[in-house]
Amino acid sequence: MRQPTVSLPILLLLRGILAQEPPAFAEQVDRLCNPLVAADVAVGFVVGVIDGETEFVRGYGRLARANEERPGAQTIYEIGSVSKVFTGLLLADAVQRGLTALDDPVQKHLPEGVSMPAFEGKPVLLWHLSTHTSGLPRLPDMEGSDPQDPYAHFTTERLFEVLPGTRVRWEPGSRYEYSNLAVGLLGAVLVRANKLGSYDELLRARILVPLQMKDSGTALDAAQQKRLAPPHDADGEPNHTWDLNALAGAGGIRSTVPDMLKFARAQITRPEALGKAIELSQQKRHDGANGVAVALGWHIARDGETLWHNGQTGGYHSYVGVQPKQRRAVCMLANTARGELDAVGERILQHLAGVRVEPLSLETPVAVERAVLQRYTGKYRMSPKMTFELTLRDRGLFAQLTGQPACRLYPRSATEFFYRVVEASITFELEGDAVTGLVLHQNGRDLSCSRMPADGAGK
Repeated sequence: MRQPTVSLPILLLLRGILAQEPPAFAEQVDRLCNPLVAADVAVGFVVGVIDGETEFVRGYGRLARANEERPGAQTIYEIGSVSKVFTGLLLADAVQRGLTALDDPVQKHLPEGVSMPAFEGKPVLLWHLSTHTSGLPRLPDMEGSDPQDPYAHFTTERLFEVLPGTRVRWEPGSRYEYSNLAVGLLGAVLVRANKLGSYDELLRARILVPLQMKDSGTALDAAQQKRLAPPHDADGEPNHTWDLNALAGAGGIRSTVPDMLKFARAQITRPEALGKAIELSQQKRHDGANGVAVALGWHIARDGETLWHNGQTGGYHSYVGVQPKQRRAVCMLANTARGELDAVGERILQHLAGVRVEPLSLETPVAVERAVLQRYTGKYRMSPKMTFELTLRDRGLFAQLTGQPACRLYPRSATEFFYRVVEASITFELEGDAVTGLVLHQNGRDLSCSRMPADGAGK
C-alpha cells in the first residue's frame, strides 16, 4: 500500500515541531557525547541526528577555551576531508549532465601543455581520483609549505606545474591508498569541465544552492566568519584555520551541522535536482582496504549499508555517517583535531539501530596542584643529541622532544602522566622532594632520562 504523500512545507513544519521536544534518543546521545567534554578530549562540538523524519541538533562543551558559550546550530566548522564526498557527488553530477564520463582519462580535462602521468602506459581515469585508486601519492611536492597553514601556498598553477613530474606508483584502479592530491586534482578538473572559475563557485551552483545549504562553502563572508568556531589542536591548544587553495576539493569546505544534515537527508531522499547523481555516487567502485569499500567519495562500512567519511584539519574534526535504506544519519563537527568523535558517531548510529552501546572509554585526568607541576619543568637528557624540555602553560604541563612539537601531558597521578596524541606515558623519578629524572613508556619500552642542571651545565 502506498504511503500518503506529505508536502514539503508540512514536512518542514513537522520537523520544526519535533525539534521543540527532544526525541527519545536524545538522552542516549548525551550519554555518548558528554564524556568527550568531561575527559577534556574536545573543547566543543555539535551533533546532528536524523532518524526517519526526526532531526535533532545539540551542542556540547564550549566555543573556545576562553569562551564558555555553547556551540550550536549556527556554529561553523571546517569539515576537512568530508569535502571529498561533495567532490565525488560533483563528479557524478558532471557525468549525469554529459560533461564527463567516469572512464574519462584525467588527461582529457587538463589544460593544454599539462601532461598527466600514467603507469606503464595505463592512464589514470576520473573515477580513480575519487576512489583513492589512482596510484598518486597522498600529497604533492609541498615545498614552501607553512606548518600552520600547509596548503595555502599551493595554487592551481602550482598543481599543474608539479603534476607531470608526479609518479603513479601502480596500475590505476588496482589498489586503494588514500590521496589528498588525487581528490584535490579531481576538484580542479571538474571546475574546468564545468567552465567555472573556482571550486567554491562550482560547489555552490551544483550542490549548495539546490540543497539550500546557505552556511557552507570554501569561503565565508564577514558575518559567517564571526560564527566560525576557533580551531584547537589535538591537545586543545589554539591553532590555525586552513586554506586548501587548489586542493579545496579534498578538504576545503566549511559548514554547520544543520547544513550537513541537509546533505545527509539528500543521500536518503535523493531529491530531483541531484537524485540520479547521488545514486551514482553511492555505488561501490572498489573493495578498498580492510573490509571498507569505496564509492565516489564515500567509504562503505563492512555492513554494506553505512556510507561514511571523516575529516581533520589543524584545528577541526568531522564525521558523517549515513544509512540511506534505514533513513538514519549522524553528523559531528568539532573544533578540536581529535578522532574520538568517529567512534561516538558510530555508536549513535548503532543505538538508533537498536544495538546496546556503551560510551567510549576515555581516561579523565586528575587534578594536580600547579606548584607540583612547576617542579617538573626543565630539561631531561634522553641521549647526547635528544632532550626533553618540559614547560608549564596555562592548561598544564607540556613536553617537547628535540625536533618535535610540544605535546600536553595529562596527569594520571602526581607523578605519572599520559599523552593523548601518541600511545605513551611519562613517570617522574624523585629522591625526596628532588626530581631526578623521568621515564618514557612507549612501544613496550622504558627509556630513562636524567634531569639536566637548570643552567645547562654538563651538555
